[in-house]
Amino acid sequence: MKFLVGILAMAVFASALAVVDTAQRDRDVTRALSTHRQAIEKLNVTYAELQLEQGALAAQGRVDQIAQTRLDMHVPSADQITMVFR
Repeated sequence: MKFLVGILAMAVFASALAVVDTAQRDRDVTRALSTHRQAIEKLNVTYAELQLEQGALAAQGRVDQIAQTRLDMHVPSADQITMVFR
């Protein structure tokens, strides 16, 4: 009978250790998940900022201004335009 009680006590102890280990792993995974979610949120903010910047840089008025000032481009006159038909 003492042998059976000893085995049951060891099983309860092993079960308690398994519960503690599982709880610790759960905490670790939850902490990692939280860290990854924060990183995702930062990346989403950065992506939104980059989209706004891209929109500002690609605005037609800005492109026209750069073409005229830096590249010395201009709208051609009517006699410089050639129409090509198939």
